[in-house]
Amino acid sequence: MVSRPGFNPNLFVNGISSKDWQTINDNPFDPMSNKVISGEYPPGSTFKIVTGSAALETGKVTPQEMIFDSGKHWLIPMGNSEGEALGWINFHKALAASDNVYFYEMGNRVGIDVLKKYAALFGFGKTTGIDLFGENEGIIASPDYKMKVFDEDWYLGDTFNAAIGQGFNLATPIQLAVMLSAVANNGDIYKPHLVDKIVNDDGSVVKEIKPEKIGRLPVSAETLELLQSALKAVAQEGGTAAQMANLSVPVAGKTGTAENPHGKDHGLFVGYAPADNPNLVVVAVIDQGGFGSVSAAPIVQRIFEYVFPPKQPAIVNTQKKQ
Repeated sequence: MVSRPGFNPNLFVNGISSKDWQTINDNPFDPMSNKVISGEYPPGSTFKIVTGSAALETGKVTPQEMIFDSGKHWLIPMGNSEGEALGWINFHKALAASDNVYFYEMGNRVGIDVLKKYAALFGFGKTTGIDLFGENEGIIASPDYKMKVFDEDWYLGDTFNAAIGQGFNLATPIQLAVMLSAVANNGDIYKPHLVDKIVNDDGSVVKEIKPEKIGRLPVSAETLELLQSALKAVAQEGGTAAQMANLSVPVAGKTGTAENPHGKDHGLFVGYAPADNPNLVVVAVIDQGGFGSVSAAPIVQRIFEYVFPPKQPAIVNTQKKQ
């Protein structure tokens, strides 16, 4: 777990000076905040996992249905980030390519109330229960929230934004990690913990923290299989994180680029590996990092490369027998 910028805890050992305290407090990026559990960011395209699941599970789309992406949606002229038009695409292609137009239509079909329901079932809008102080809940976009905070009506464009993880949606990195780990675990949701056991100085175990299942994703085995396949395609040739295609183990994941009203876009990548037998989930959120494929994905890639290094070729003894 890493949160940047950080601070030197040794400054507090003998009482921090007023100068050092002022330096920490003047930092606009709030180094005293653990952004993994308290930082709230638009989840961006990582939220398409939720939107797609809602559409599939409610029968608003089938995996085989082809939807035409002309670059912009036909009801509201909202489109892909750089105007791309992918033509006829199905769910698998849309998620792997992170197509906005397709998921605008999914939001249009399911509606904001169903989208809000599935977001909550995927763990958004509430704390994960991690054993740390200061965890934030995030926000699930809804007409009630907009009316309460801004005293404004809800429009279809708001639903479109919510469907791709923009607008009023906010999530913490730990929420994204729990969501993706549930997909990797075939639907089982586990409570996150920092340690697996506490030991005395003599090595005896004081307490063992066992995995704690706290729920299941509201999706069928067929939907999970489709999600896993599409997320694996993200990190293959033609996906938005194709640079991971040559790692020593297959990776599954999702890029995200979240609009930021206060500056540059935030970059996100959520991934797990090995894709076919996962034991590691990594989430990177880069504050004002720009495109997730450029800022966040390379960081996750380096972690996977460290944990799963390339296999060394076997040394073959070619010396002739005497």
